[in-house]
Amino acid sequence: MTEDIDRLIATARPASHVSLSGLESDVWRRIEDRVGERRMGQVRVAALAMALVVGVANGGVFALSARAEPSEMQVFSVSGGLSPIAILGAGE
Repeated sequence: MTEDIDRLIATARPASHVSLSGLESDVWRRIEDRVGERRMGQVRVAALAMALVVGVANGGVFALSARAEPSEMQVFSVSGGLSPIAILGAGE
């Protein structure tokens, strides 16, 4: 029986003349490309998370920082309740 198989294999012609000489290197190259893409995805997520942490930390620091003392120039600011136009009812 093995002689029949060997004879069939020897006499069989391939349907196409495609060479498989570079198949293994192409497969490994594609695997390395996918691994590289996955690593870049992880780097992007890590950078985004770092930016979020820095933003939240800076926002929290500025929110907790002491408010600025009222300026002496506030005397010249317009106070809506004390405005003569508001007393006369001009905006209604």
